[in-house]
Amino acid sequence: MTTELYIEIRQYLRELIRNTEWEGHLYAVGGCCRDELMGQPIKDVDMAVDLPCGGIRFAEWLHDNGYTSHHPVTYPNYGTAMLRLKAFPDDELELVQTRKEKYTDHNRRNPETVFGSLEDDCMRRDLTINSLYYDIFGGKFIDITNRGIADIKHHIIRTPADPDMTYDDDPLRILRCIRFASRYGWAIDKDVSESMCRNAHRLEIITAERIHTELDKMLTCKLPVMALELMRECGAMQHVIPELCLTFAMAQNHYHFGTVWEHTLKVVENTPANLTLRMAALLHDIGKIETRRVTNDGDIHFLEHEKASVDLAKNILHRLKYSNAFIDEVTFLIRHHMDLKHYGDDAKNLKDKKLRKFQYLCDTKERFDIMLTLIDADNKAHADGYCMSNQIEIIRRRTANMEADGSAMFGYRLPLSGSDVMRIKGLKPGPAVKECMDYLMKLAFVSPLRPVEEFEKHLKGYHLK
Repeated sequence: MTTELYIEIRQYLRELIRNTEWEGHLYAVGGCCRDELMGQPIKDVDMAVDLPCGGIRFAEWLHDNGYTSHHPVTYPNYGTAMLRLKAFPDDELELVQTRKEKYTDHNRRNPETVFGSLEDDCMRRDLTINSLYYDIFGGKFIDITNRGIADIKHHIIRTPADPDMTYDDDPLRILRCIRFASRYGWAIDKDVSESMCRNAHRLEIITAERIHTELDKMLTCKLPVMALELMRECGAMQHVIPELCLTFAMAQNHYHFGTVWEHTLKVVENTPANLTLRMAALLHDIGKIETRRVTNDGDIHFLEHEKASVDLAKNILHRLKYSNAFIDEVTFLIRHHMDLKHYGDDAKNLKDKKLRKFQYLCDTKERFDIMLTLIDADNKAHADGYCMSNQIEIIRRRTANMEADGSAMFGYRLPLSGSDVMRIKGLKPGPAVKECMDYLMKLAFVSPLRPVEEFEKHLKGYHLK
């Protein structure tokens, strides 16, 4: 939402709580305060009430007095309520009591949460920039650490409490720290950075789902390469995607610059902020850790590394609890990222029938475009003289011409079905029908606009193998 709308909601609540028990106890907190100070759009509106069960009780009060558009959704274990105000039906508010946390099991992240003071609530948060409050009735910011506003001004990422205690209690905050640093391109405080290194091993207690969520946000942030490098430097990558650690120092051949890791970072850097695409970029060469071979004369090869990359990527993404649909899309991109390499920078060796076959393989124009974007990013991450910087632009132009004349083959379907083949050739269901269909597809790749009668003619004259 806009800052103006957010301020309007604040002012509305200010008048509602005047002369009530909530006056002086309601605060906006976290991201909305940070984003307002940074002049950015407000994503979420979180409110804290520094009274026991304050979040749920205030939500019920709003509902009982007719101010909400529905009954609040409450989560008593966390003292949290979600609601929408009738006056602002498009915007959801989250209300919670101020709380403190107690971690009783060193091997689990789930703390016991109880009511706490505003100071308690502040010190349990991940970063100073996320630990700011705005007193709704008093109309002022409250910076309990006396660092949050200054850290925004000076672009510093640090924890409100002692970082060793913060990360020992909840090591997921290491990944959140990395995510915010790379989101803004800000520096991490030296003491915090050192603590991240000391406590990275604690990430082993974090569930795959939570790591998955943070990784998604890192890969689609402003500076994904910064996030990946920070994970490498502090040791977090060992607990996120340990397979990538084997690429850090892995030398390549003369077609590349730097290590497999450095090449991977460049491919990620070359891609737009699409999660499927960036995940494929991150894992596209992971198979090199299994396929690297050095010949007697010192040449380095990674033959069929894309196949090994698919298998490893599947294992990694399943382990991190990604959906089967997401895994299928990522591994499709990885499997085919080498398909156009041998056609050269000018793509002159790529015949129209081969290009149509690649279009058909991708099925949709959207997937084809994403596939080309990954190949282009990979091409341009090679050594000078081997980066084929023109190839994909040429292929895009040729494809546009095919779309214009109707010969592109996205979502193409043969004009003859399997039943037609059986009728024309006098066949029963079986491998021979597939052989005929494959033959017809080869004809289509050469000339997809040929009339159905021509397909029938060729089929009648086709001799089964």
